[in-house]
Amino acid sequence: MEVNFSEKSVLVTGAGGSIGRVLVNSLMKNGATVYAVDSSDKSLKNLEAEIGGNGKLQTILSDLQGDAVCENVVVDIPKLHGLVHLAGIFEPDEMIVGDTEAVFDPTIQANLRNIYSLFIACKPLLLRSDCSRVILTSSIAFNRGAYLHTAYSAAKGGVVGFMRSLARREAPKILVNAVAPGVIDSPMPADMIAKRGIENVLAQIPLGRLGRVSEISGVIEFLLGPNASYVTGQLINADGGLSNN
Repeated sequence: MEVNFSEKSVLVTGAGGSIGRVLVNSLMKNGATVYAVDSSDKSLKNLEAEIGGNGKLQTILSDLQGDAVCENVVVDIPKLHGLVHLAGIFEPDEMIVGDTEAVFDPTIQANLRNIYSLFIACKPLLLRSDCSRVILTSSIAFNRGAYLHTAYSAAKGGVVGFMRSLARREAPKILVNAVAPGVIDSPMPADMIAKRGIENVLAQIPLGRLGRVSEISGVIEFLLGPNASYVTGQLINADGGLSNN
């Protein structure tokens, strides 16, 4: 069911990624003004080309590293109905000397620390809207522990703890939830699938297939919409039943 987002503004991080592009397109189709944030200038240009000359799309190039950088991201935004945090990296670790600096630190920064800084910057803008929303992205990696992705699993667990705390302290004016995708048919898990074999991956998923990007963006749109007005502090697993298997 389509939701009317006219007169609503939503900031989406990781907007140039697979889920981000589908979400941005859908939100704008339904009338939203979207502030699309990504660390890749190429991804943002591709998004602009895909959307066309729609004045309701504002692209912002940023790596979200630190309070000052995040303040600069929102400096020209008057108010927000929603903040959707999709930005992140999926780096494997070997658990060897050097991985703390090479893998753990950047993974925590790109998946967890950045949303702490960004929420601080966005909170005054979210409070200018009635019943505003924050949707964060966890992962099946938090629920099961991703093989060879220990730092990533830790970061996505941190996102859930952050969400649950924030939901309690910001209610009732800001609703805060998270979605935990399973293995999605997108570039991010491609290397992992290649290493493990698609048959082995699918054998563990009760629905017997990879998830579609639209099936994640659809959950996010629900959480942004009026039918989720009594939902906060929740982690929604969109993983084909994998977390229960």
